[in-house]
Amino acid sequence: MTMTHEKILELIETNPLLYRFVIAAVLILISFPLGWLFKKIVHALRSKIFSRTNTNLDERLAEVLEKRAKSIVFAILSLYVLWEVQMVSTEKSVGVERFIKIIDAVIYIYAAVVAISVAIGFIRVIIEHLLEEAAKSQRQDTKQLMTVAPLARNLISVLVILIAAAIVMEHFNINIGSLLVSLGVGSLAVALAAQDTLANIIAGVIIAFDQPFRVGDRIQLPNGTLADVQAIGLRSTRILDFDNNYHIVPNSELVKSTVINFAYPTHKTRVLVPFTLPFGTDIQKVREIAMQVMKSHRFVVSDPEPALQAMRITELGIEVRLACFVEDYVQRFDTEIELREELHRALTSEGVKLAVPHRVVRMENSDLPLASETPNNGTNQS
Repeated sequence: MTMTHEKILELIETNPLLYRFVIAAVLILISFPLGWLFKKIVHALRSKIFSRTNTNLDERLAEVLEKRAKSIVFAILSLYVLWEVQMVSTEKSVGVERFIKIIDAVIYIYAAVVAISVAIGFIRVIIEHLLEEAAKSQRQDTKQLMTVAPLARNLISVLVILIAAAIVMEHFNINIGSLLVSLGVGSLAVALAAQDTLANIIAGVIIAFDQPFRVGDRIQLPNGTLADVQAIGLRSTRILDFDNNYHIVPNSELVKSTVINFAYPTHKTRVLVPFTLPFGTDIQKVREIAMQVMKSHRFVVSDPEPALQAMRITELGIEVRLACFVEDYVQRFDTEIELREELHRALTSEGVKLAVPHRVVRMENSDLPLASETPNNGTNQS
Protein backbone atom coordinates (compact mmCIF):
# COMPACT_ATOMS: atom_id res chain seq x y z
CA MET A 1 0.00 0.00 0.00
CA THR A 2 2.87 2.33 0.86
CA MET A 3 4.60 1.56 -2.42
CA THR A 4 1.45 2.36 -4.35
CA HIS A 5 1.10 5.66 -2.57
CA GLU A 6 4.74 6.52 -3.20
CA LYS A 7 4.44 5.56 -6.86
CA ILE A 8 1.42 7.80 -7.28
CA LEU A 9 3.27 10.73 -5.70
CA GLU A 10 6.32 10.04 -7.84
CA LEU A 11 4.18 9.89 -10.97
CA ILE A 12 2.55 13.20 -10.13
CA GLU A 13 5.86 14.88 -9.37
CA THR A 14 7.55 13.63 -12.55
CA ASN A 15 4.61 14.54 -14.79
CA PRO A 16 4.04 18.33 -14.78
CA LEU A 17 0.77 18.07 -16.70
CA LEU A 18 -0.65 15.50 -14.29
CA TYR A 19 0.55 17.63 -11.39
CA ARG A 20 -1.32 20.63 -12.81
CA PHE A 21 -4.48 18.58 -13.26
CA VAL A 22 -4.35 17.42 -9.66
CA ILE A 23 -3.94 21.00 -8.47
CA ALA A 24 -6.85 21.97 -10.72
CA ALA A 25 -9.08 19.28 -9.24
CA VAL A 26 -8.25 20.38 -5.70
CA LEU A 27 -8.96 24.03 -6.48
CA ILE A 28 -12.26 23.15 -8.14
CA LEU A 29 -13.31 21.18 -5.06
CA ILE A 30 -12.43 23.94 -2.60
CA SER A 31 -14.16 26.56 -4.76
CA PHE A 32 -17.54 25.49 -3.37
CA PRO A 33 -16.77 26.11 0.33
CA LEU A 34 -14.85 29.25 -0.62
CA GLY A 35 -17.88 30.50 -2.55
CA TRP A 36 -20.11 29.84 0.44
CA LEU A 37 -17.62 31.69 2.70
CA PHE A 38 -17.38 34.64 0.30
CA LYS A 39 -21.18 34.89 0.22
CA LYS A 40 -21.32 34.97 4.04
CA ILE A 41 -18.66 37.70 4.16
CA VAL A 42 -20.50 39.87 1.64
CA HIS A 43 -23.77 39.36 3.50
CA ALA A 44 -22.16 40.39 6.79
CA LEU A 45 -20.68 43.53 5.22
CA ARG A 46 -24.02 44.41 3.63
CA SER A 47 -26.11 43.94 6.76
CA LYS A 48 -23.73 45.35 9.38
CA ILE A 49 -21.72 48.06 7.60
CA PHE A 50 -23.30 49.13 4.31
CA SER A 51 -26.80 49.34 5.81
CA ARG A 52 -25.60 52.12 8.14
CA THR A 53 -24.27 54.44 5.43
CA ASN A 54 -26.14 57.48 4.12
CA THR A 55 -26.73 55.92 0.72
CA ASN A 56 -28.16 52.54 -0.24
CA LEU A 57 -26.01 52.24 -3.37
CA ASP A 58 -23.24 50.26 -1.65
CA GLU A 59 -25.78 47.94 -0.06
CA ARG A 60 -27.46 47.23 -3.38
CA LEU A 61 -24.11 46.61 -5.12
CA ALA A 62 -23.18 44.20 -2.35
CA GLU A 63 -26.49 42.44 -2.85
CA VAL A 64 -25.57 41.85 -6.51
CA LEU A 65 -22.27 40.29 -5.41
CA GLU A 66 -23.97 38.19 -2.75
CA LYS A 67 -26.39 36.64 -5.25
CA ARG A 68 -23.51 35.64 -7.54
CA ALA A 69 -20.81 34.94 -4.92
CA LYS A 70 -20.44 31.21 -5.59
CA SER A 71 -20.33 31.68 -9.35
CA ILE A 72 -17.70 34.43 -9.05
CA VAL A 73 -15.38 32.30 -6.90
CA PHE A 74 -15.81 29.28 -9.14
CA ALA A 75 -15.09 31.35 -12.28
CA ILE A 76 -11.95 32.96 -10.78
CA LEU A 77 -10.50 29.64 -9.60
CA SER A 78 -11.38 28.01 -12.92
CA LEU A 79 -9.48 30.70 -14.81
CA TYR A 80 -6.51 30.23 -12.50
CA VAL A 81 -6.64 26.48 -13.05
CA LEU A 82 -6.74 27.01 -16.81
CA TRP A 83 -3.75 29.32 -16.61
CA GLU A 84 -1.82 26.73 -14.54
CA VAL A 85 -2.54 23.97 -17.05
CA GLN A 86 -1.54 26.15 -19.99
CA MET A 87 1.77 26.96 -18.27
CA VAL A 88 2.91 23.36 -18.82
CA SER A 89 5.29 22.69 -21.66
CA THR A 90 3.67 22.52 -25.08
CA GLU A 91 5.03 19.03 -25.64
CA LYS A 92 1.70 17.30 -25.23
CA SER A 93 -0.19 14.71 -27.22
CA VAL A 94 -2.85 15.70 -29.72
CA GLY A 95 -5.60 14.29 -27.50
CA VAL A 96 -4.44 16.28 -24.49
CA GLU A 97 -4.15 19.41 -26.60
CA ARG A 98 -7.74 19.05 -27.81
CA PHE A 99 -8.97 18.38 -24.29
CA ILE A 100 -7.27 21.52 -22.98
CA LYS A 101 -8.78 23.58 -25.80
CA ILE A 102 -12.25 22.30 -24.94
CA ILE A 103 -11.72 23.08 -21.25
CA ASP A 104 -10.40 26.53 -22.22
CA ALA A 105 -13.51 27.27 -24.27
CA VAL A 106 -15.92 26.08 -21.57
CA ILE A 107 -14.20 27.94 -18.73
CA TYR A 108 -13.73 31.16 -20.70
CA ILE A 109 -17.36 31.25 -21.83
CA TYR A 110 -18.55 30.49 -18.29
CA ALA A 111 -16.37 33.26 -16.87
CA ALA A 112 -17.66 35.65 -19.53
CA VAL A 113 -21.27 34.82 -18.63
CA VAL A 114 -20.57 35.42 -14.93
CA ALA A 115 -18.79 38.71 -15.70
CA ILE A 116 -21.71 39.84 -17.88
CA SER A 117 -24.17 38.97 -15.14
CA VAL A 118 -22.23 40.94 -12.52
CA ALA A 119 -21.66 43.91 -14.84
CA ILE A 120 -25.33 44.10 -15.84
CA GLY A 121 -26.35 43.85 -12.19
CA PHE A 122 -24.00 46.69 -11.23
CA ILE A 123 -25.08 48.87 -14.14
CA ARG A 124 -28.78 48.37 -13.43
CA VAL A 125 -28.32 49.24 -9.75
CA ILE A 126 -26.29 52.36 -10.59
CA ILE A 127 -28.82 53.54 -13.19
CA GLU A 128 -31.73 53.08 -10.80
CA HIS A 129 -29.83 54.92 -8.06
CA LEU A 130 -28.95 57.86 -10.34
CA LEU A 131 -32.51 58.17 -11.59
CA GLU A 132 -33.88 58.02 -8.06
CA GLU A 133 -31.53 60.77 -6.94
CA ALA A 134 -32.45 62.88 -9.98
CA ALA A 135 -36.15 62.42 -9.26
CA LYS A 136 -35.64 63.47 -5.65
CA SER A 137 -33.58 66.53 -6.48
CA GLN A 138 -36.06 67.75 -9.12
CA ARG A 139 -39.04 66.89 -6.93
CA GLN A 140 -40.55 64.65 -9.56
CA ASP A 141 -42.78 61.67 -8.94
CA THR A 142 -41.69 58.11 -9.54
CA LYS A 143 -43.44 57.86 -12.93
CA GLN A 144 -40.43 59.19 -14.80
CA LEU A 145 -38.17 56.69 -13.05
CA MET A 146 -40.54 53.82 -13.84
CA THR A 147 -40.63 54.88 -17.50
CA VAL A 148 -36.96 55.53 -18.24
CA ALA A 149 -35.27 52.96 -16.00
CA PRO A 150 -36.48 49.74 -17.76
CA LEU A 151 -35.50 51.02 -21.20
CA ALA A 152 -32.11 52.30 -19.97
CA ARG A 153 -31.39 48.99 -18.27
CA ASN A 154 -32.27 47.03 -21.41
CA LEU A 155 -30.14 49.20 -23.68
CA ILE A 156 -27.13 49.05 -21.36
CA SER A 157 -27.55 45.29 -20.98
CA VAL A 158 -27.52 44.82 -24.75
CA LEU A 159 -24.40 46.99 -25.01
CA VAL A 160 -22.58 45.00 -22.30
CA ILE A 161 -23.49 41.70 -23.99
CA LEU A 162 -22.18 42.96 -27.34
CA ILE A 163 -18.89 44.08 -25.78
CA ALA A 164 -18.48 40.76 -23.97
CA ALA A 165 -19.25 38.84 -27.16
CA ALA A 166 -16.57 40.84 -28.98
CA ILE A 167 -14.02 40.02 -26.24
CA VAL A 168 -14.88 36.31 -26.35
CA MET A 169 -14.57 36.21 -30.14
CA GLU A 170 -11.23 37.98 -29.91
CA HIS A 171 -10.05 35.32 -27.44
CA PHE A 172 -10.91 32.58 -29.92
CA ASN A 173 -9.15 34.44 -32.75
CA ILE A 174 -12.37 35.24 -34.59
CA ASN A 175 -11.88 38.24 -36.86
CA ILE A 176 -14.55 40.72 -35.80
CA GLY A 177 -13.93 42.93 -38.83
CA SER A 178 -14.67 40.20 -41.35
CA LEU A 179 -17.69 39.16 -39.31
CA LEU A 180 -19.05 42.70 -39.41
CA VAL A 181 -18.50 42.83 -43.17
CA SER A 182 -20.42 39.58 -43.56
CA LEU A 183 -23.21 40.92 -41.38
CA GLY A 184 -23.27 44.12 -43.41
CA VAL A 185 -24.02 42.20 -46.58
CA GLY A 186 -27.12 40.68 -45.06
CA SER A 187 -28.12 43.70 -43.00
CA LEU A 188 -30.32 45.09 -45.80
CA ALA A 189 -32.36 41.90 -46.01
CA VAL A 190 -32.65 41.75 -42.22
CA ALA A 191 -33.70 45.41 -42.06
CA LEU A 192 -36.41 44.86 -44.67
CA ALA A 193 -37.69 41.75 -42.92
CA ALA A 194 -37.70 43.36 -39.49
CA GLN A 195 -38.67 46.91 -40.41
CA ASP A 196 -41.81 46.81 -38.23
CA THR A 197 -39.81 45.57 -35.25
CA LEU A 198 -37.14 48.23 -35.78
CA ALA A 199 -39.81 50.92 -36.10
CA ASN A 200 -41.35 49.80 -32.80
CA ILE A 201 -37.95 49.82 -31.06
CA ILE A 202 -37.15 53.33 -32.29
CA ALA A 203 -40.62 54.46 -31.26
CA GLY A 204 -40.08 52.91 -27.82
CA VAL A 205 -36.90 54.95 -27.35
CA ILE A 206 -38.75 58.10 -28.45
CA ILE A 207 -41.59 57.43 -25.99
CA ALA A 208 -39.18 56.77 -23.13
CA PHE A 209 -37.25 60.01 -23.57
CA ASP A 210 -39.90 62.33 -25.02
CA GLN A 211 -42.44 60.98 -22.49
CA PRO A 212 -45.81 61.81 -24.05
CA PHE A 213 -47.05 59.47 -21.32
CA ARG A 214 -45.43 57.61 -18.45
CA VAL A 215 -46.02 54.43 -16.51
CA GLY A 216 -49.07 55.01 -14.31
CA ASP A 217 -50.65 57.68 -16.55
CA ARG A 218 -54.20 57.34 -17.80
CA ILE A 219 -54.47 57.74 -21.56
CA GLN A 220 -57.17 57.60 -24.19
CA LEU A 221 -56.38 56.01 -27.55
CA PRO A 222 -57.79 57.21 -30.89
CA ASN A 223 -60.33 54.36 -30.85
CA GLY A 224 -61.72 55.66 -27.54
CA THR A 225 -60.06 53.08 -25.26
CA LEU A 226 -59.42 54.57 -21.82
CA ALA A 227 -56.71 52.75 -19.86
CA ASP A 228 -53.76 53.07 -17.48
CA VAL A 229 -50.19 52.59 -18.73
CA GLN A 230 -48.62 49.54 -17.05
CA ALA A 231 -45.28 49.18 -18.85
CA ILE A 232 -43.36 50.71 -21.76
CA GLY A 233 -41.09 48.23 -23.53
CA LEU A 234 -38.82 48.35 -26.54
CA ARG A 235 -41.45 46.88 -28.85
CA SER A 236 -44.83 47.63 -27.30
CA THR A 237 -46.67 49.49 -24.56
CA ARG A 238 -48.96 47.61 -22.20
CA ILE A 239 -52.10 49.30 -20.89
CA LEU A 240 -54.90 48.07 -18.63
CA ASP A 241 -58.49 49.20 -19.21
CA PHE A 242 -61.40 49.45 -16.76
CA ASP A 243 -62.59 45.95 -17.69
CA ASN A 244 -59.23 44.58 -16.48
CA ASN A 245 -58.24 43.73 -20.04
CA TYR A 246 -54.59 44.00 -21.05
CA HIS A 247 -53.95 45.87 -24.32
CA ILE A 248 -50.57 45.42 -26.00
CA VAL A 249 -50.13 48.33 -28.42
CA PRO A 250 -47.12 48.58 -30.79
CA ASN A 251 -45.04 51.66 -30.02
CA SER A 252 -45.02 52.84 -33.63
CA GLU A 253 -48.82 53.17 -33.60
CA LEU A 254 -48.72 55.29 -30.45
CA VAL A 255 -46.05 57.61 -31.86
CA LYS A 256 -48.10 58.22 -35.02
CA SER A 257 -51.44 58.63 -33.21
CA THR A 258 -53.01 61.37 -31.12
CA VAL A 259 -53.12 60.15 -27.53
CA ILE A 260 -54.93 62.02 -24.75
CA ASN A 261 -52.99 61.98 -21.49
CA PHE A 262 -55.09 62.85 -18.45
CA ALA A 263 -52.00 63.16 -16.24
CA TYR A 264 -50.55 66.16 -18.13
CA PRO A 265 -49.99 68.93 -17.18
CA THR A 266 -51.53 68.07 -13.80
CA HIS A 267 -53.76 65.30 -12.49
CA LYS A 268 -56.66 67.72 -12.14
CA THR A 269 -59.36 67.04 -14.72
CA ARG A 270 -62.83 68.22 -15.63
CA VAL A 271 -66.06 66.30 -15.03
CA LEU A 272 -69.06 66.90 -17.31
CA VAL A 273 -72.58 65.63 -16.64
CA PRO A 274 -74.99 66.62 -19.46
CA PHE A 275 -78.79 66.55 -19.20
CA THR A 276 -81.74 68.25 -20.89
CA LEU A 277 -84.46 70.43 -19.33
CA PRO A 278 -87.89 70.88 -20.91
CA PHE A 279 -88.91 74.32 -22.22
CA GLY A 280 -90.32 76.58 -19.51
CA THR A 281 -88.09 75.25 -16.73
CA ASP A 282 -86.72 77.80 -14.24
CA ILE A 283 -83.02 77.74 -15.15
CA GLN A 284 -82.03 79.79 -12.11
CA LYS A 285 -83.67 77.32 -9.75
CA VAL A 286 -81.93 74.42 -11.47
CA ARG A 287 -78.61 76.29 -11.23
CA GLU A 288 -78.98 76.71 -7.48
CA ILE A 289 -79.76 73.02 -7.06
CA ALA A 290 -76.86 71.98 -9.31
CA MET A 291 -74.36 74.25 -7.54
CA GLN A 292 -75.37 72.85 -4.16
CA VAL A 293 -74.96 69.28 -5.45
CA MET A 294 -71.51 69.96 -6.90
CA LYS A 295 -70.14 71.96 -3.98
CA SER A 296 -71.21 69.34 -1.49
CA HIS A 297 -69.52 66.50 -3.35
CA ARG A 298 -66.41 65.01 -1.74
CA PHE A 299 -64.16 65.14 -4.83
CA VAL A 300 -65.23 68.42 -6.48
CA VAL A 301 -62.71 71.25 -5.95
CA SER A 302 -63.58 74.94 -5.62
CA ASP A 303 -60.91 76.15 -8.06
CA PRO A 304 -61.97 76.35 -10.85
CA GLU A 305 -65.45 77.04 -9.56
CA PRO A 306 -68.22 74.58 -10.53
CA ALA A 307 -70.82 75.84 -13.00
CA LEU A 308 -74.05 74.95 -14.73
CA GLN A 309 -73.64 75.65 -18.44
CA ALA A 310 -76.43 75.97 -21.01
CA MET A 311 -74.99 74.45 -24.16
CA ARG A 312 -77.72 74.54 -26.82
CA ILE A 313 -81.44 74.43 -27.55
CA THR A 314 -82.74 71.25 -29.09
CA GLU A 315 -86.12 69.92 -30.09
CA LEU A 316 -86.43 68.36 -26.63
CA GLY A 317 -85.55 71.45 -24.65
CA ILE A 318 -82.49 73.22 -23.25
CA GLU A 319 -79.37 71.07 -23.07
CA VAL A 320 -77.27 71.93 -20.02
CA ARG A 321 -74.40 70.29 -18.18
CA LEU A 322 -72.67 70.22 -14.84
CA ALA A 323 -69.06 71.34 -15.20
CA CYS A 324 -66.59 70.92 -12.34
CA PHE A 325 -63.07 69.74 -11.62
CA VAL A 326 -61.66 66.96 -9.44
CA GLU A 327 -58.17 66.82 -7.99
CA ASP A 328 -57.17 63.53 -9.62
CA TYR A 329 -58.28 61.87 -12.85
CA VAL A 330 -58.82 58.57 -11.03
CA GLN A 331 -61.78 60.24 -9.28
CA ARG A 332 -63.48 61.24 -12.50
CA PHE A 333 -65.57 58.13 -13.16
CA ASP A 334 -66.93 57.83 -9.62
CA THR A 335 -67.66 61.56 -9.53
CA GLU A 336 -69.70 61.43 -12.74
CA ILE A 337 -71.84 58.60 -11.41
CA GLU A 338 -72.41 60.14 -8.00
CA LEU A 339 -73.21 63.61 -9.39
CA ARG A 340 -75.70 62.12 -11.84
CA GLU A 341 -77.46 60.20 -9.09
CA GLU A 342 -77.46 63.08 -6.59
CA LEU A 343 -78.66 65.60 -9.19
CA HIS A 344 -81.56 63.40 -10.21
CA ARG A 345 -82.52 62.96 -6.56
CA ALA A 346 -82.33 66.72 -5.86
CA LEU A 347 -84.30 67.72 -8.97
CA THR A 348 -87.01 65.16 -8.26
CA SER A 349 -87.41 66.38 -4.68
CA GLU A 350 -87.83 69.96 -5.95
CA GLY A 351 -90.38 68.95 -8.58
CA VAL A 352 -88.11 69.66 -11.56
CA LYS A 353 -88.57 67.24 -14.43
CA LEU A 354 -86.06 66.29 -17.09
CA ALA A 355 -86.90 66.46 -20.78
CA VAL A 356 -88.01 63.20 -22.35
CA PRO A 357 -88.92 62.61 -26.00
CA HIS A 358 -92.65 62.69 -26.86
CA ARG A 359 -94.26 61.29 -29.99
CA VAL A 360 -97.68 62.60 -31.12
CA VAL A 361 -99.51 60.29 -33.50
CA ARG A 362 -102.34 61.95 -35.45
CA MET A 363 -104.78 59.70 -37.24
CA GLU A 364 -106.42 61.12 -40.38
CA ASN A 365 -109.17 59.57 -42.50
CA SER A 366 -109.65 56.90 -39.90
CA ASP A 367 -113.01 55.93 -41.45
CA LEU A 368 -111.34 54.56 -44.60
CA PRO A 369 -110.83 50.79 -44.80
CA LEU A 370 -107.35 49.48 -44.19
CA ALA A 371 -105.29 48.64 -47.24
CA SER A 372 -104.86 44.98 -47.96
CA GLU A 373 -101.50 43.39 -47.33
CA THR A 374 -99.10 43.13 -50.18
CA PRO A 375 -97.45 39.71 -50.66
CA ASN A 376 -93.81 39.22 -51.47
CA ASN A 377 -94.38 39.23 -55.22
CA GLY A 378 -95.81 42.75 -55.12
CA THR A 379 -99.36 41.86 -56.33
CA ASN A 380 -102.46 42.74 -54.31
CA GLN A 381 -104.65 40.07 -52.89
CA SER A 382 -108.42 40.58 -53.32
